[in-house]
Amino acid sequence: MNRSDLDRLRDARAYAGYARDSAGGLPPDILAEALQPLHAALYGLVIIGETLNRVSAEIKSTSPSIEWRLIADLRNLIVHAYWQIDLEIIADVIQNRLDSLVAELDTLIPFVERSEK
Repeated sequence: MNRSDLDRLRDARAYAGYARDSAGGLPPDILAEALQPLHAALYGLVIIGETLNRVSAEIKSTSPSIEWRLIADLRNLIVHAYWQIDLEIIADVIQNRLDSLVAELDTLIPFVERSEK
């Protein structure tokens, strides 16, 4: 089943909240010990990276402030080089970057909704 750009943006928005709610506020040392929140957050980050990587170039060009490539690269690291995951970076992403991504998506989603009508 092909997902539309709008579906993918909504998925990324939902999983950003999921990752933040699962492990937000946990410092890296606690995150390393708390496997369930860590795994939930990593899963959320993987979904975000996968879905945003598949958004069309046309939509990506309308929001250059979203770090599309870095998001996909983080997904690739988690999936393909999991032994190299730096929990300091993961904690930083969860605590300091997901809220701004959600804000960007909250602006982009209505724009895409209007353009699809």
